[in-house]
Amino acid sequence: MKVAIYSRKSVFTGKGESIENQIQLCTDYINSNYSISKDDIYIYQDEGYSGGNINRPMFKKLLEDANSKKFDCLICYRLDRISRNVSDFSTLIERLNKLEISFI
Repeated sequence: MKVAIYSRKSVFTGKGESIENQIQLCTDYINSNYSISKDDIYIYQDEGYSGGNINRPMFKKLLEDANSKKFDCLICYRLDRISRNVSDFSTLIERLNKLEISFI
């Protein structure tokens, strides 16, 4: 199994979960629930980008890799890291389902 982690933070403020903390929490979850190597974990991170839209470079790369079936599961620290727009989030989930990629 191959897993993708997506993390996003609008701006560095010292408040909330940093990109690094988000990735670490997701990695801890993976290590607790799956037996996979670090080589099977892909990390996508966008720092300095709003969750108000999906026009973010690494998010676009994640979507390209999903279409190529590079990973089987997408893990994110919180739903709003993907998008603050319910329609965008819903569209992503539908897309992942069609590709048979799980979302955690």
